[in-house]
Formats: sequence, structure tokens, C-alpha cells
Amino acid sequence: MKRTTAPLSVLIILLILLAAGLGFAHGWRAPEEAEGKQNPVVPDEDSLWSGQMAYQNYCTVCHGESLEGKKALETGLGMDTPNLKEGLKSHSDGDFFWKIREGRGEMPAYKDILSDEQTWQIINYIRKTSE
Repeated sequence: MKRTTAPLSVLIILLILLAAGLGFAHGWRAPEEAEGKQNPVVPDEDSLWSGQMAYQNYCTVCHGESLEGKKALETGLGMDTPNLKEGLKSHSDGDFFWKIREGRGEMPAYKDILSDEQTWQIINYIRKTSE
């Protein structure tokens, strides 16, 4: 009886594609020194309110009111936007800070628009809303 290796080959290809997909999903990381940066803004009532206002003004259009991202068809972008609630589970505040400030691709850089404090306030709002 002849044994086929096709199913094993398919399984290996699927595993490679899965691994590549996971690497791509987490491929955009801040530099190590930025990732370790701690949020200096206390998440008090004023910070959370200010963060919510800034989020609504600058982030909602792409990431949605729910912070769960939007489909590309909704935003007109080339790809779906990430779920920020889920992102906080595997990305530090410093990582988020750097990404908001620097941007990449269709994610605009906000370093000339938002102050450092506003950026940290947005992160406080995202973290509190994700609890």
C-alpha cells in the first residue's frame, strides 16, 4: 500500500502560514527603550475624561467608539484597524505611546498634533475602557 505525504505537506504549509500571520500581527513593535516607557500620567477622573475627548476627536474614526477596530470597508483604509482592547493585552503603554506618536503606513503620526500628556491620557482611557 502506497502512503501519501500530501496531508503532512499541507499541514506543514498551514503551520508556516499561521506562524507568519502571527508574526505579522505583532510585527509592529516599538523600539525596546520605547516599549519599556512608563505612563507618567495618573489615570484619575480628569485624565480619563481628557483621554476620552482626545480619543473621540482623533481615534474613533478608525478604531471606533468601542475601541474594537473597524473593517476596511468602513474606514476606506487598505486594511481593518486593530482592536485596541485586545492590543493592550500584549503591548505595553510605552509601545502604544510610541505608535501613536510615530505612526506607520495608514496610521498617522500624532507627535505634532497631540502633546505627550494627551497621548498618555488616551492610553489611560483605552486601558480603563478595556477593563
